[in-house]
Amino acid sequence: MMSKFNFMKLIDKYSVTFDLIVQSAGDYDDLGRWQDGESITTTQKGALVVLPSQLIYQSGGRLTTFDRQLYISKSVEIPLKSKVIYKESSYHVESMNPFEDYADFNSYILKAVSSFD
Repeated sequence: MMSKFNFMKLIDKYSVTFDLIVQSAGDYDDLGRWQDGESITTTQKGALVVLPSQLIYQSGGRLTTFDRQLYISKSVEIPLKSKVIYKESSYHVESMNPFEDYADFNSYILKAVSSFD
């Protein structure tokens, strides 16, 4: 059995508290009308860091210096398109880099959301 790398002590050292808003799936009611899912807000802890300039460069303009990378315990599952709010800045979860097979965390790319969106 392969041992896993333990990064959570380092991640905890640089963690901040943020709000995570997950939209639950919608469904049809008994009369066949579509009902939107509910927004569920929880408070989470993770390391929100600036994207490496190489990643921004390689993205071809899709990612900017306003976007962030989130490192968080693998026990916290974050669906894509969820919303992260930190210090009055909003981000959408754009992609996940799964490290769970060999480490104790996962990484997510967060796309900054304009206050006009």
